[in-house]
Order: sequence, then structure tokens, then C-alpha cells
Amino acid sequence: MFMLAEGARVCAKVRPVIRIMRRPAALFTAAAALLVLAGCGSGPSQVTSAAIVGQRSVPLDGVQQEVHWLLDNVPQMREAQKQRKLDLYAREVVRGRVVHELAEMAAERENVRPEQGEVDRLVRGSGGSAEVARSAGVAPDRVRDLAYDQVVLQKLAEKYIGRLSVEITGTVITQSEPGNSAKEQATALGERIAQQPQRAQAVVRQGGHQLVSEKLDFAEALQNDPELATTAVFGAKEGTVVVIQPSRQQAGWLVGLVSERRTDGTAQPLQGQVNPEYLYFAGLRMLQPIAEDVGVRINPRYGVWDEAALSPAPNEDELTGRLLRSRTVQS
Repeated sequence: MFMLAEGARVCAKVRPVIRIMRRPAALFTAAAALLVLAGCGSGPSQVTSAAIVGQRSVPLDGVQQEVHWLLDNVPQMREAQKQRKLDLYAREVVRGRVVHELAEMAAERENVRPEQGEVDRLVRGSGGSAEVARSAGVAPDRVRDLAYDQVVLQKLAEKYIGRLSVEITGTVITQSEPGNSAKEQATALGERIAQQPQRAQAVVRQGGHQLVSEKLDFAEALQNDPELATTAVFGAKEGTVVVIQPSRQQAGWLVGLVSERRTDGTAQPLQGQVNPEYLYFAGLRMLQPIAEDVGVRINPRYGVWDEAALSPAPNEDELTGRLLRSRTVQS
């Protein structure tokens, strides 16, 4: 089973042995570069890079080459080109390559390196490289990277089961007001909490909101609320104020100060079954601290880095959420 993380999560069956996670309007990822490669970046690194991950470059020419392959081999790409939606797919290709760089860093830092045989078996079990390339919408030379990332991320999630917990103080805002959406209210409240993290509870109450103060366990969330387990809540550093939508099915913006993030629990296997897709996305969330540590910069032609989504966004106005650093965050 391969899983590909993109915009909103949807499963698409490719064949009985493989399911690929997809998000609407961001499936076959690379083609938009053909329309957005006009102009140059502001510095030498941006001219030749689609993204910079720490000290690593995601080469621009690699993105362009994948675009050409996808346009030649994936009918959905050609249809997207007709609909002038290729920029969505370009960002998705960049996202996939950024995730690969972060996954390689995680494999080294967290000692979750896949064995060669694990990657080989995943590719073979999914129909081979040619089948995966067509089905997952990646260039053939990216198939092994996709398999590698999936193995790493699932191992990463498993490593933190039983070890990771966070304490969060904040509220959930569901109602919009005239000229002031729920998202705008949540962002404004998050900024006030970030300015006075030691008064987080008082700030919430003074705003007339119901206080939420909870300790959240990663393992329990994976079993009982897996959508929450895959959000920025579990990837944020202590002192970060998260402003996110924890569920795409339910209205509401969570505003919460992560007052504590612990990873010193006792690792243990999950009791019962966990959907491998959620395990993958939970592992993806464990890349968030690494991305924050090393820094991710997106070439402006592809937009900006969305920390909450771990993906490029078209611009600052279209970020899916915010991670606001209070003065308590340790650098």
C-alpha cells in the first residue's frame, strides 16, 4: 500500500494491494510548473531550487522534468492543464520532494532507516515501478522515494506511540461574526495568547470563550480521534500557539497554546487496529519539528510554506492554519 499525502484526504483504490492517499485538486502532482516557471527568485539559491530544506536544495529542473513526464503520461494532468489548474499540481510535486528531504533527515535523526528489502517489497507489492508511477502520479524515478518515505513515516509514528503527549490550553471558535470570520477570530486570539502565554487561560476567558485545557495522548488520539492525531497539535513545540481546523468534517477553529510536549513516555504497541493511512499521516506530522528546526523555504513561484499543512500554499492568505511562536518557545 502506498499513501500519498496531499490537500484534503481521500482514498482512491488503484488495485487490491495498493491504496494511495489523495487530496482533492492535488493528486498527480507536478504539472503546474510549466505555467509558473516565469520569472526568477530573489537570490542564487532560489533561481535553481524549487525549495530549500535546511541546507538541501530541491532542484528546479527536477520538478520541471517531472512535470513533462506527467503531462505526457497522466491524462488527468492534461485535463488540469486545460482547466488552468496546473499550479495546484506543481505545488504538490514540490511538497512531495520537500517531504522526502525531511523524511531522510528524520530517518537519520530518529534512527528509523528503512531496510532495502522493505522498500523493494512495497514497490513490488504495489504492482512495480511502472504501475505505481501511473497510479500515484509520480515520475518513475520518484517511485522508490515515495516508498522510502512511506516506510519511514510509518516507523516514525510507531516510535512515538506511547511516548508522545501534549498539554494544550485554549478554545474552539465555531461562530463567524459579520466581517469577522471564525478563522480571523481564532488568529487574533492566537496572537493575543502568544503575546501573553503565561496568561493563556485568562486571555481565553476575557475573550468570552469556553476554556479548553487538556492533556492529549498521541496513542489514544490515533485510536479514538485519528484526525486530531495528524494535526499540528502533536508536532508543535512547547510554547507554540496552534490555530488550526482539527476536522474538515466539523466546523471550528482550535486555538491552543501547547504548554507542554513530552516524548519520554514508554513506547508500546497500539492496542487494537489503526488504519495504516492514519499511521502514515501521523508519521508525517512527526516531521513538523524537523521542518521548524532546519527551515523550509519555497521558491515564490510556487507560493509559501504552510507550516500547519506541511505543504506549499499559494500565498499567505491561503494558509490552512498558523503556528504562532510565543516567547516561551525554545530555539
